[in-house]
Amino acid sequence: MTGQTNATPYSEPATVSNSPNGIIALLCTFLLSACGGPIGPIAGGSLEGELTPWPNDWSIAEDCENVLLETNPAKPYSVTIWGVGDQQNFYVAAGKRSNRWAQNIEQNPQVILDVDGKLYAAKAQRVVENVLFEKIRRGFVVKYDIDPDPDFKQKGAVYRLVPAR
Repeated sequence: MTGQTNATPYSEPATVSNSPNGIIALLCTFLLSACGGPIGPIAGGSLEGELTPWPNDWSIAEDCENVLLETNPAKPYSVTIWGVGDQQNFYVAAGKRSNRWAQNIEQNPQVILDVDGKLYAAKAQRVVENVLFEKIRRGFVVKYDIDPDPDFKQKGAVYRLVPAR
């Protein structure tokens, strides 16, 4: 017997030192986890507020740069993302289908959209039709003044949000 143990760096319990930095880090983690929606690029949980009737025209969101999207109703997960409106529909896009929120939509299309503090219950539908996909992709390029990604169709996704029924 060699006296070695099967301990790994992950088998020891985590400890928080009593240093000011450790306490501040723990406090910040607690405060961020207590927040409902996302904070900037940091994902959050359930969006808070009352649902608003679906608008007849999404031009109301033309000047809105960022929107909030809550996915996974069983365990809410919300993110700050870009979106574009097209008459009766609103669209969001994932640069990668492997993003957690996009995977959530693929498993359960029920979402909550927050545009300027107004919440809308919606159902997400992945856009696969080429003409519509390109039209909406161009809408994102124009609205956000970005260079088009030539690989977006293969690795990303566009979702049409329609009123939840």
